Amino acid sequence: MKLVKPCAIRLVYRWLLVLVVAALVVHGCSNDDAAPDDVGLADAAGVEPGPDPAEYTQQVVQAAIDMYESSGLDAVVAHYSDPASIDGQWYVFIIDGDGALLAHYQPERVGQSLHGWIGTDINGYEFGPEMMSADHNGKWVPYVFTNPAGGVLDDAAELSFELKNAWVVRHDGLLFGSGWYISAEEFLPELIAEAAKHYRSGGLEATLAFYNNPQGISAGLETAVRYYNSTDTVDGYFTGIIAADDGEIVSHIDPSIIGTAIEDLLGPAVSKATPEGTWITAEDNDPGAGGPDTMRVWLVDVDGTLIGGGWYTPNGTP
Repeated sequence: MKLVKPCAIRLVYRWLLVLVVAALVVHGCSNDDAAPDDVGLADAAGVEPGPDPAEYTQQVVQAAIDMYESSGLDAVVAHYSDPASIDGQWYVFIIDGDGALLAHYQPERVGQSLHGWIGTDINGYEFGPEMMSADHNGKWVPYVFTNPAGGVLDDAAELSFELKNAWVVRHDGLLFGSGWYISAEEFLPELIAEAAKHYRSGGLEATLAFYNNPQGISAGLETAVRYYNSTDTVDGYFTGIIAADDGEIVSHIDPSIIGTAIEDLLGPAVSKATPEGTWITAEDNDPGAGGPDTMRVWLVDVDGTLIGGGWYTPNGTP
């Protein structure tokens, strides 16, 4: 199997965090992409694909638990170790109480421990401990992984490495999980739109309280984003931003930024924000007008309050 080129890995870094850090400001989301109609997990378990991939993922995991209860460990491990059980982008993995992988469609991973290489994504983020901390209520764990729906990984399929949001549930001492893959270009605007809706109804405090749910879809993201923003291998900075109607930043992952002006941070391009939301880039700032040298931020104007998320290189970064 060929590895992705370094430039492709860097692209995954950036788009992973464009999505992830925005979620730190606005925990939770929805996605209207339809689940595939392939015969596989859904057909075998009696689960019908629906319009919400997060909900469908949870149903797939519950179906695996139900199969375990009705047919036993050997049967459920055999079923989900068979690549025929893959349903588009969905497959089930099963982990024992010590972190060893019992079932996975990639046989080379079976028997390996989440405390080792299989618990670390291609970017170096150790998601294994996050999975191991899941309880019977379930937990979302994001990381970068290959999408089986992306085909064979080769030079023409670099983006087979994608951001995966896995739902993991502890049951009878075992961990059952599955996940769905996220397009940041589609997901981030929906995420910010959801934040804007709740901000309109209850302000910043209500927005964060509504989404700050241990079983919420973006739970666990803070650990991931703090890893990526601290690693020397990532150029630039990833964050979610909320600025009050006077332009003062009131929410940002870096506390030192709070209280400063969003225009000083991102440049005059912030004036292009609309109620529907828009991407702003460094090219939207006139030469010499200020702002980062590189930037891609989705920004929504909520009655003068700006809510957004994305990636930028801070001024003065070499």
